[in-house]
Parts: sequence; C-alpha cells; structure tokens
Amino acid sequence: MATHSRIFVRSGETLFDFMWADVSTDGSVLMGLTQDGDGGVELVLDPDLGELRPQDIVAPTSVGALKLSFHATGQYKLSATMGKDHCSLDRATVTGPRLADISEPRRMAEFLLPAQLPRATKAVTENDIALDVSGAPPPPHRCVISCMSIERFERHIASGSRFVDTSEWESTHALTAGSQVWVWTFRKSRNDREIPPRFIAFVHGFPKWGQPSNAGV
Repeated sequence: MATHSRIFVRSGETLFDFMWADVSTDGSVLMGLTQDGDGGVELVLDPDLGELRPQDIVAPTSVGALKLSFHATGQYKLSATMGKDHCSLDRATVTGPRLADISEPRRMAEFLLPAQLPRATKAVTENDIALDVSGAPPPPHRCVISCMSIERFERHIASGSRFVDTSEWESTHALTAGSQVWVWTFRKSRNDREIPPRFIAFVHGFPKWGQPSNAGV
C-alpha cells in the first residue's frame, strides 16, 4: 500500500469514487469514504449490555465523510462519537487484535452500499485499485474489508474460493501493507433484500466505552 491509495469501483467504462486508505508510520491503517454526509452510531453490539440503539446511549450526529482508524495497537475507531452518557462521549471505538498479530483472514469492516456511488473525477494511478463490478447482479451490494497475511491471501486466491460464504457474486482487489494484505470484496449477499438509502458501516470488534475523564475528546 502506498502512503495514500484510493479505492475506485469500475463498471464498464465508468469509474466511481468509493474510498481512500493510508498507512501511517507506526503501521496503523486509516481509511474513509470520499463522499460527504451526516450520520452517527445506529447500533452497538455489546457482549454485556446486548443490542443498543441510539435511544439507549448518547450518539450525536456527525457531519462529513466517514473515517475509520485501525490502530496498530488493536483499537479501531470511527469518526462518529458515542457514550453511555453525555459525560463520557468519545470516538466510537472497538477493540480487536493488534494488526501485527493478524495472519488468518479477519473481517475488519463492512459497508452496505446505496444504489449509486459518485462518479470519479480523477483517474486510477499505480497506487490505487479499482474493483471491477461490470458483471455484478443488480443491487443491493455490500463491500467487506478484510486483513490477512500475504501468504494467506495468496493461498486463498490460488484456491479459487470466495472470500465470504454468503456471497452470490464477488469482485476482489487488495493493497499490501508490510507483510499483510488489506482486501476489498465488493459482493452480492444472498441475505440482502433491500437497498439502503445511505452508506451503513459495521466495524468488527468489542465496544470500548469512553470514561467521564474523556468528555469532549
């Protein structure tokens, strides 16, 4: 992965903007959508508290393009904020394995996609990737972002198997970051029935709640 890469979606001769991704000096991987909007945390799956909705927590609306930060330490953050109360608001955070410890395929994030993506205004460079969806069935579509070792990725590609068991169709492309590969899998899931009106993102991990001393951070 270059210091800065862009992830495009290509359908025939048409190129669409989707995401960007960066690698920081400590090995953390940052990424985000290219399209601005507003939104917030809609669901938290807490192993102790259960399924939490906005009315159960404090989850203010944020404005701007969604950003995700996968820190080398194993803390994965969204640009949205949440808290158990107003005194403990912090960036929405989940914990997972340290990035250096990931070797087997691990699903890091997943996006449910709206019907249309914005048309690209820039061309693909050697630092970028373009997911070819020319043969995709009609939406709804989603995109899974996974991380794994280079060796594991090469074995998976050689096997010819799909990256997600529930996929009816997939298009996959990847960027390398050190000894690892970050994989974007644009796919049609057999479980999806409705096209969402907006991007919906899910980050895999265990919720980490802010403490009162973090208020305003």
